[in-house]
Amino acid sequence: MKISHLLLFSSIFLFTIGCSKKGCSDPDSIDYERGNSSGNEECRYQGSLVFWYGKDVSEFLIENNVSGLNFYLNDELVGTTETKNFRTNAPDCDDFSNAVKTTRSLGNVKTIGYEFSVQSEDNITIWHTSININANTCSTLELGL
Repeated sequence: MKISHLLLFSSIFLFTIGCSKKGCSDPDSIDYERGNSSGNEECRYQGSLVFWYGKDVSEFLIENNVSGLNFYLNDELVGTTETKNFRTNAPDCDDFSNAVKTTRSLGNVKTIGYEFSVQSEDNITIWHTSININANTCSTLELGL
């Protein structure tokens, strides 16, 4: 009787171990699969940013003879826009007309810092700051005066 119980428990134990799924168990990951039981070493992440400005910024730039803007992350061009194109309210990731949206792969980390800058068509830096992109998020940044 003891041997049959031992065999039964051994079978259940082996079945449980053999059925565990490997992969990403972090719901913030683009690789997330419900039911994965192993760690997050196979997870990959991405995040998005939307840059925008309102009427006051648009008018200021036009008055100062700036007609176009170039948006950079770590010196990589991620978008352009004409200064006459402004928003009257904050955008979201589904409605980013008159804004610049970028989505970045973060690899296997949840947050990456970037140097963000906006330059005029004459390569004059108008805005410059450090910014983080976080996993599974879409953040907005309003450019101000």
